[in-house]
Amino acid sequence: MASNELSPSELISIEKSFEGSSFLDAFNDVPSQRIVAQFVRYIVAELQTEGDQTPETKTNGGSYHITEAIRLGLASLGAFLQANVTGPVLERSEAVESIFLSTFRETKSSLESGDRDAEVSIASLRRVCLKSLDVDGVSPYPFIPHIELFCLSRFIFTSGIILPIELPEVWSDPRRSLSLHLSWTRLRIHLWHYKLISQPSLGLGSLFTKSGRWTDVPTLQEYIEKSLIETRTSIIGPVESGQDLDQSQWPRESRSQFLLEEAACHVLLGNDTKARKALQSATEASGFSYALSGAMGKRTKFQEKNVSQLVVLAKSLALSPTTSNQSHVSDVTPVTLPLNDDTLLENIKFDKDHTNKPTSDLSAELRDVDPEDQPQLRPEDHIILLTEATVRDTFSPADSLTSEEILPFALRVIDDKSTNWQTYTQALLVRSRIELNRSRTVERAVLQMQALVDQVIVDTQESKGSAEKPHGDQNGIGAASNIPAIQITPDSQVNQSIDIRKPTSFLPASKPTESASPQERLRYVNALSSPPRWHLESELAYAWTSVGSLISALEIFKRLRLWAEVALCLASSASADDQDGRGSGGEEKARAVVRWRLFRRTSSISDTDNLKGDIDLDNADVDISSLKASDFCGPERSPAPPNAPRLFCILGDIENDPQHYRRAWEISNRRFARAQRSIGELHLRKQEWKEARDAYLLAVGVNRLNPEMWSRLGDIELRLGNFPDAAEAFQRAVSTANNTSGGEDARTWSNLGTAFLSWYRQVISERNDRQKELSKGGSDILDHMVGTKRAAELGKSGNKLLLDSLTAFKRGAALADSNWRIWDNVITLAASLSPDPDLDDVVLGMRNVIRIRKTEETLDLDVLTLLVREATKTPVPGGDGEGTEIYEPARGTIERKIVSLFEEEIVPLITSNSACWSLISRLRAWRRDWAGALDAAEKAWRTAVGGVGSTLSASSGTQGQQGSWLTDADAWDAVVQRTSELVAAYENYGSRVESIGSRWKGKARSAVRSVMGKAKEPWEGDHRWQTLLDMMEDLKL
Repeated sequence: MASNELSPSELISIEKSFEGSSFLDAFNDVPSQRIVAQFVRYIVAELQTEGDQTPETKTNGGSYHITEAIRLGLASLGAFLQANVTGPVLERSEAVESIFLSTFRETKSSLESGDRDAEVSIASLRRVCLKSLDVDGVSPYPFIPHIELFCLSRFIFTSGIILPIELPEVWSDPRRSLSLHLSWTRLRIHLWHYKLISQPSLGLGSLFTKSGRWTDVPTLQEYIEKSLIETRTSIIGPVESGQDLDQSQWPRESRSQFLLEEAACHVLLGNDTKARKALQSATEASGFSYALSGAMGKRTKFQEKNVSQLVVLAKSLALSPTTSNQSHVSDVTPVTLPLNDDTLLENIKFDKDHTNKPTSDLSAELRDVDPEDQPQLRPEDHIILLTEATVRDTFSPADSLTSEEILPFALRVIDDKSTNWQTYTQALLVRSRIELNRSRTVERAVLQMQALVDQVIVDTQESKGSAEKPHGDQNGIGAASNIPAIQITPDSQVNQSIDIRKPTSFLPASKPTESASPQERLRYVNALSSPPRWHLESELAYAWTSVGSLISALEIFKRLRLWAEVALCLASSASADDQDGRGSGGEEKARAVVRWRLFRRTSSISDTDNLKGDIDLDNADVDISSLKASDFCGPERSPAPPNAPRLFCILGDIENDPQHYRRAWEISNRRFARAQRSIGELHLRKQEWKEARDAYLLAVGVNRLNPEMWSRLGDIELRLGNFPDAAEAFQRAVSTANNTSGGEDARTWSNLGTAFLSWYRQVISERNDRQKELSKGGSDILDHMVGTKRAAELGKSGNKLLLDSLTAFKRGAALADSNWRIWDNVITLAASLSPDPDLDDVVLGMRNVIRIRKTEETLDLDVLTLLVREATKTPVPGGDGEGTEIYEPARGTIERKIVSLFEEEIVPLITSNSACWSLISRLRAWRRDWAGALDAAEKAWRTAVGGVGSTLSASSGTQGQQGSWLTDADAWDAVVQRTSELVAAYENYGSRVESIGSRWKGKARSAVRSVMGKAKEPWEGDHRWQTLLDMMEDLKL
């Protein structure tokens, strides 16, 4: 193992040593070949042990010079990325392959005699390397070219055999700690491992930056998060130290690049808040100023008037001449396809008369920026703009408004005068993703993405020996593809022969002088979230599906040998040549493809033909439409194909067979959470709640960072009545969620509130049952009080459970403020708190329910009575004598909020609820609003009576209620009560109202007489009739 000290400047000098040379030159010296030999022995031993013992026990670590080991690790990683992500073609790779192959052959020959006849080839070595990258039952893409280079770099930096990985608790000079400063490289390796695991797919996962959220590898995610903390400590400093950036040993450019890589890391993992925070830190560290603003301009050719157009105004920090020279990038960029639309302009034409007009919202640095002629940006600032676009695209709703906001960021990079090759490629990719959603730009978007795919394929695939290693199968595991290829021949080669083995492209390939060097392409590849070439092709397939061409997507997935996606494509849309008609048989074909990958042929075929057929099917580009599911019912393939757990789950979905899910669980060594989740959903469809809970418990035990699975487990526990466990599951779902808005989160918060509320009711019920049992002289049943015991263990009283439930409902209501049911739960819980209800939350809930529903049905009489009672129990200052002004409660008090709620929100809604008018009369009387109180009492009486023959018919209510109280006892009782309240209001407030004065008795008698005249026949002799007679007696002159 190497020594333990190295400074960042030495690391940077090692990285810069590759300028002008090939990465593969690092394999020429003897120490490098010794490290390669040790790596091969290690990886073979790792495969042989299969988890029984650690491979280190079979590998003797050697002593290597620190610079040689680091240089070889960086060279192998750079060569791998050059071959799979950026290009150009990795030349003279055969010599390096021979080094790996000779060592692999020696290692195989040293094994026991039983293994000497095993296959020894570069393809078999690559299969071993791919097997070593399996994490949590998930395999990487099985046809990755030169995967041995990545595994070698991973071995050097992360195994702890060649270079140290553990941070010492105490070291003499932490500023020269090798393991600490190499944490950045470890982070990059873990991130690329995660990107290799992230499988391309048909759907939302086709967008590379979103694919991480569908990747179930919590073990690797933990490694990434740990390395991220260590890297931040090395470059920025410990969080608790509060170290200034200028005191770091790393230069400003490195610090900015790390922050951008940190943002890209969080985007891939789905952490939007952390991604935005890291992007903000990178912007501040770079001194970059940018803003999404507006400027007057024209977008179409026939537009006569200028309208406001979105534009990104950006300006880099002024640089010294030395720094400017270091930041210089080549003017060579990939080909940009023109729009060629008959309506839209190629670029927005901004109005010159408005460009210099200052905007108050812009910072001082941006106010003098001309949208038509913006200053040149630094390469790091280009990446900041693209990262901002990626964050918005990944974590925002997929709608036209989001697209309008994202596109200007990509256009600002594309329109710049000098841009890094890979940065420009990424900008074109971002623009294509946006333009796919527009009818006038979708053609350019698909063709531009096709051009980018062709560029990457041509630049990363060697033509030499391509007959042995055809396109789409760089591991030597396949035959030539039968898919026709179109090749454009330049004018200079019209009469020359064409090498049919050379990778071809739809558009003319760029000349060598029009291409950037490998070092320039790789300079910012880690900060750009650049997808590998197979992921880029998968995104092209998704682009074809967006224009309705599932067949084109199917052909791309077949070329990439992504059989799971082929099956999903077939299940979505059958091939056009179906004998039963278009659209039929797709699911059966998908079933046949999956069974072909997982099982051998049926036993009806001879063993020799069976084995030969399996080899042919594995390696040949067969016509999958000829496959039949019934032909592949034999034993499972051994060894299992890559991503066998996922294939088994897809087969389980198609055949609705839980045995396939169980096999996926077993074959992944009980690490593939999706298998148990599928088993749980199968039990849920059969309403087998306990079995579903057991399955989801196993799933969350493997992947504890999946909020959807925790939320689903909480639903099941709630259904089973295990309220403490349900509350814990929903809390886990909330704590592991990556975003903080949306209906799904609101549902989880609401369910959490329901779990706490049900838990509270369970505690109260258990307490009452225990008291009843003890009162009967029975034994104490404390052992059976499950909810009470869990609450006691967590220190939660009954009132605390109610408060937690209220908090959860309020959070859910804030996230989904258009859901009146959640607000109704907030009202109920806030009013139920003891000894003092939370009146502020009651008022807030009532306002929102009224805002959403806008009907009289939303008014809860019990809640409104509570509010009026709590408000009127406070004495009004200044007495209640005549001539006193109307009392207005102080701002911010609960009384002011209640009065505002009733007068502004409730009064306009009342049409037929007399009890509400009665409460309003009571509240106005408390405020000394005598006229208003009397008016509300009259409206309450009119609403109850319904206007039948009444002389006071200004607000008579609905005609459908006429005469209902003449037959309904409850309505009759309400009429008598409202009449009594009206008489009392006339008696108490009539003399204080100028318009009534001494005439109050006459008005009161008129109201009573009107009711008695209508109610004499049906209700004479009733005790409430006697109440009316008593009122008339009291009102006699």
